[in-house]
Formats: sequence, structure tokens, C-alpha cells
Amino acid sequence: MPRPVLLDAGLALLLVAASLALGRDILLATGALKAMAMLGSPEAFQTHISWWWAATALAVVALPLRSRWPTVAVVVAGAAVLAHVTDIRLQQAGLPLLPVDLIAAMTLYTMTSVARSRRTGLIALGSAITLLYLAVLTAVLANPHPGLQARAAVLTQAADTPVGRAASLALLPALLLGIAWAVGDGTRTHRIHRAASEQRAADAQREQEQRAALAVAAERARISRELHDVVAHGVSVMVVQAQAAEAALDNEPGTARVAIGHVIDTGRASLAEMRRVLSVIRTEPGLAPPPGVNALPALIDQVRGAGTPVSLVIDGEPVGLSAAVDLSAYRIVQEALTNTRRHAGAGAHATVRLAYQPDLLEIEVADDGNGTADRKRGNGLRGIFERVGALGGHVDAGPRHSGGFGVHAVLPIGATL
Repeated sequence: MPRPVLLDAGLALLLVAASLALGRDILLATGALKAMAMLGSPEAFQTHISWWWAATALAVVALPLRSRWPTVAVVVAGAAVLAHVTDIRLQQAGLPLLPVDLIAAMTLYTMTSVARSRRTGLIALGSAITLLYLAVLTAVLANPHPGLQARAAVLTQAADTPVGRAASLALLPALLLGIAWAVGDGTRTHRIHRAASEQRAADAQREQEQRAALAVAAERARISRELHDVVAHGVSVMVVQAQAAEAALDNEPGTARVAIGHVIDTGRASLAEMRRVLSVIRTEPGLAPPPGVNALPALIDQVRGAGTPVSLVIDGEPVGLSAAVDLSAYRIVQEALTNTRRHAGAGAHATVRLAYQPDLLEIEVADDGNGTADRKRGNGLRGIFERVGALGGHVDAGPRHSGGFGVHAVLPIGATL
């Protein structure tokens, strides 16, 4: 049996014990001579007592039902307590309402506290009070002997009429039902507010987790782009230098040695770049800061050393760039030059142009080669478009009218990721 049911069963028995203690003279017939005289005969007295105990048993059964079937519990307990309230003859004999009659209010409290809407509890309260008064009025009309004093001073003058006597008898049970409804409605409101607060907290937690997941995905994409740029550029230069070393190995050992030196330098630089990119995952002290436009001369020298002539043109007065724009400008030039070495063909010349405007940085990388068909199919240009889009800029890439291929990007100077 569930714990709430056991607790309610124990509470019901406790209320019965308290009622028995308070009304023992009549309920146990130890002082029932006056009651028998009021009721007319011992048989009538025994009949009223039997009905009282039957109604009490019904109320005891109703209380454990409220945790699972609150509406059923209200109906059963209400019927039981109504039988006590309308037994006017027994009340005239000296048996008042006892603690066991609180069960009706308890079940109404439970029903109101778990109801989906306040209207449900109000309808139950109104119906209970209306039915209570009508039942008591009917009992008063059926028992015209005014042997019961009014329970409220305000009703004393009217207590000699059936309507006044009925109001007096129904007043205390109605007040108890009203209090039970008010407490139950307050509990229901508190429960709804607490559930809403818990839902808001859960939504906020879920939103925070989603933002964290999006941030992780964005960081992974950024690291992927960085690694692609570093590896593609470094490997491309190393392949070109290794081919040059192979071609000169037999006839020009000195040239081959220089080319191999370039391969070593490029490999070391690429490893250092990879370590820097991966430092966001595996924190390592002492790593060099990310490259920016100030590192473009070294990048261009590296490309020149690999055999591709490159010119650098700077228009306007250089200004401070945000870290995101500074790194992205370097990566855009790096990837565009990597594409030039891969696709422009032998003897192609490239030009890198940076133009500083008050709020914008314009980047243009163009070559005069003849290999343009496969430029837009790789991940390099896709990474450029993603970088520029993330910073709120725009980019164009494609064949030039005068021949060759060009990448033109415009970035807001102060943009951040």
C-alpha cells in the first residue's frame, strides 16, 4: 500500500479516536439517558447511533481515497458528514459535530490543490455549500422542534425560524469547507508557480546546453578550417620544394640542398602552426600568437621560395584590426596563394593587395595563370567563404576577365567571431 494511503488511514483512525473521546458519553451509551429521553426510546437512540457510526465508517474509507481519486473522496466524505450534520435529533440529544467531520474539508482541500483549474475547486465548494444548506433546511423542516441553540450570535434572532435554524446548523461546516478550499487553492497556486519556475530553469539549462553545443561545433569548424589552411599550405610548399630537390639532385646538388632546407623550414613552421591551432584543445604555454597581416611578408617569401612570384601591394594607412579579422586576413591570403600554386600552372604570377579603408579591409589575391576549372571544388575556398561570412563581410572568387583567377574579400575592421 502506498505511503500516502497508510498515512491517511492512520489520520482517519486518529480522528475517530478523538471523536470517540469527546463524545464518549453518548457514543458509548454511558451517559445516554438524557439522549434516550430526547429521542423517545432506546431503540430510536440505537438507530441514530448506528447511522452515525455507519456514516463515520464511510468517512474513514473516503480519506485514504483522496490521494488517488480526490473527486470520489469528496463525494463519499461529503455524504458521510452530511449524514452527521442533518441528524438534528442526535445533535439535540447532545452530540455535536466531532473531529471526524473534518474529513470532508480535508478531501475538498486535496481536490482543490490538485485540480487543473481554479474553477473546478470553486464549483465543488459552491455545490457542497448549496447541497449542505438545502439538506439541513430539509432536516429542519422535518424536525420542527427548536431544541438546538443557534451557533452564531448574528443568527440568534432568526434561529426561531426554519431558515435561520438551517443557516445556524450549516454555518460551521460551510466555514470549514471555505477554509479548506482557500488553503487548497493556495497550495495549487504555489505548486503551479513552482512547476513554472522549474520549467523555466529546465528551459534555461537546456538553452545553455544548446548554446554550449553550438559553441563547440563552431569551435570545431574553426579548428578544422585552421588545420586545413595550415596543412594545405605547408604540404603544398613542401611538395614543390621536394620536386625541385629531386630534379636537381643529380646535376645540381647545391640547389637540391637549398630546396631540402626549404622543406625542413616549411615543415617546422607548419608543425608550429598546428601546435598553436591545437592549443585551444590542449593548453600549452609558450606558443606563438596566431599570425596576422604582419606575417604576410614572411608567407609571401615562403611562396616565392617555392617558385611562385608574388607581389604585395598595400593601399591606405594600416590600422589596428580585431584579432579575428587579423587572423582571417592572413588565412584568406594563405589559402588563395595555395590555390595559385596548385592550379595556376608553371610561370604564373600572383599579386596580393591589401586596401585599408576607414571601416573595412579589402583583400585581393589574383594570378595570371590558366588553371581555373577546379578552383571552387575544394575545401579551401569554402573555408574562405565561411570565414568571411562569420565576420559579416562578403567575398567573390572566380576567373578574371583578363585571365587567371582572383579572390576578393571585404572584412569589417572591428568584426569579431
